[in-house]
Formats: sequence, C-alpha cells, structure tokens
Amino acid sequence: MSAVFDWLGHWFAEPDFRGCAFVNAFGELGGSDPRVARAVADHKSAFHDYLGELALATGGTAALGSQLALLAEGAMTTAAISGSPEPARWARDAAQALLPPAAVCGN
Repeated sequence: MSAVFDWLGHWFAEPDFRGCAFVNAFGELGGSDPRVARAVADHKSAFHDYLGELALATGGTAALGSQLALLAEGAMTTAAISGSPEPARWARDAAQALLPPAAVCGN
C-alpha cells in the first residue's frame, strides 16, 4: 500500500506538478459543465475503488479504502499548494497507522 504514496511523492516532485488535473478541471468547469463533472466523478470513483481493492487485499475494509483515498486526495491538493512532495510522506505515514499490522509489516 505504501507504494501508492511513494508514487505520489515522485509525481509531486516533478517540476511541472500542478495538482490533480481532474480536480483542477472540476474547479474550473465542473459546476458549469456536466460532462466535466461526470468525467471527474468517474475518475475519482475508479481511484477510490482501486484503493478499496488494495485495502481489502491487505486485510482491511472497504471503509479503509475510502480513508486512504481521502489521504491521497488531500496529499495531492496540499502538494500542489505547497510546492513540496512532503505531503505524500505524511499521507503514507498516516495510511500505515490505519492499515492492519500485518499489512504494514509487508510494506
């Protein structure tokens, strides 16, 4: 599971990182264009589902997947605003506190 947050850290460290393109598009157009809102909702749903699957595979629950998604989404926004990749590490550390002990040992 920590690999997700490690990947986010690499993404956040890229010089052209500006946050999540889907969140940015929603912020600009989502309220006025239902096609944008639907595309963003579909993307975020798929991301949340993926983290839910990972959570279940590590002995966690679907609710844990939602919590991990919230950590990842918050890290994306915080990294974009701060210009630092550190939020990925903070989110990874928080995620490890939520994961079942056996899952943390396996990371």
